[in-house]
Amino acid sequence: MDSEPAYLDKLDRLLLDQPDAMLISQLDGFLTGIVVSPDLVAPGQWIPLIWAGDEGDGEPEFETAADLQAAVDLIMTHYHAILQSLECPGDYAPLLEVDTRSNEIMWEMWIDGFTQAMAIAPGGWTRIQADDDAGCQAALNGIRTLNDFASGDLHLSDAEEDRWDREAPELIPIWIEMLHQWRLESDSNRPAAVRRAKVGRNDPCPCGSGKKYKKCCGTH
Repeated sequence: MDSEPAYLDKLDRLLLDQPDAMLISQLDGFLTGIVVSPDLVAPGQWIPLIWAGDEGDGEPEFETAADLQAAVDLIMTHYHAILQSLECPGDYAPLLEVDTRSNEIMWEMWIDGFTQAMAIAPGGWTRIQADDDAGCQAALNGIRTLNDFASGDLHLSDAEEDRWDREAPELIPIWIEMLHQWRLESDSNRPAAVRRAKVGRNDPCPCGSGKKYKKCCGTH
């Protein structure tokens, strides 16, 4: 995000003070996955996972119930900020860490958080995969490729690794806006006339090929 709101610094410090909590970029990916999930995920399902850690048994450690509530309020503030940014095409930006030594944008923690959110309600993502929307299928495949790459389950050439590292920060917001629009169009409580956000002909293709959309999936 170009200019981070003041609450994010407070939220970042709060997460760092908790022994097993997600980091801020991981939380941002996680909340984004909750927001764009095709199936509604209740807060009672996902809030405990923020504190659970890698072993899945971590719990929040606050001195009082009021402190815990204040933390949840900050988390919900960010949840609604993500939702609001998605209401205006082009406004959404993932919260990605930057390596201050190399100035490299690190997307791995964000992807980890997003895929954790996907695992809560997998049925909705399966429906997207089965849909005939090539753009959304490419978005899901791209996210899964990045997750496999980050977790060491996918071995790529040096050139492919460099390309994903370079293009992932630009592709992620395109993918998220596509998935968000799919959710809106598939929600029976939404007007049927909601229009899908379009990828520009000169934008990177959402399939992650590295080509412009007009020279890749846009030719079909």
